[in-house]
This record gives sequence, structure tokens and C-alpha cells, in this order.
Amino acid sequence: MQIKKITYPSPSEPYSKELLSEISKGVKTTLGTVFLKKGTRIPDKGFSKHPFNEVSIITKGCIEMLNEDESIKGCLRTGSAVYINALEAQAGNVLEDTTLIYILNENTNHKI
Repeated sequence: MQIKKITYPSPSEPYSKELLSEISKGVKTTLGTVFLKKGTRIPDKGFSKHPFNEVSIITKGCIEMLNEDESIKGCLRTGSAVYINALEAQAGNVLEDTTLIYILNENTNHKI
């Protein structure tokens, strides 16, 4: 068991802070936090995809999530949670300074 205090990156630090990362029974689980500045887009251009399933919880702020055609999928606000499948395209416009907690799970026995 590991116990870790939840802390967030400051605006002057890199936007993401990894707090814990463990591999157990072939699954890598990572816990971290993010600070996103109002007026930014994530990623800057296009869409990102990653090889792990993601759960994110918005602890403060608002992100406008986008479909691949750039239409609005919905808004993640304080108290919202989102599940993103591995290799699912994701992008968003940050409408307010935003903090979130993320959990990533990746099967290390075989790559997607």
C-alpha cells in the first residue's frame, strides 16, 4: 500500500504531475494530477491518443471536449468524471483554469 498526498502542478511547472505508478498482475496503474490554463487547447493542434484507459475527475474548472470533426462533444466541469478508452482520440478547449486527477491503466503483458 502506498499513501500519497494529492498535489497539483503550479502554473509555472509542467502541466502534469505523476504521483504514483505501480505494476501489478500485468497492469500498470498511474495516478497523477494536471493543471490546465484557461484559454489553452489540449493538445495544441489535432488530437492525442494513448495506449491506456483513462479516468479523469475534474476537481476545478471547465474543459470543452471535442469530437474529431472539431464539434463540441460536451463540457467537463467541476465534479465531472470521464472515461476514455485506450487509443480514443481526445482534445479540448480549456474554458477556465482547471485541475484534475487522472488514473491510467495499461496492460503490460501485450501492447494494443
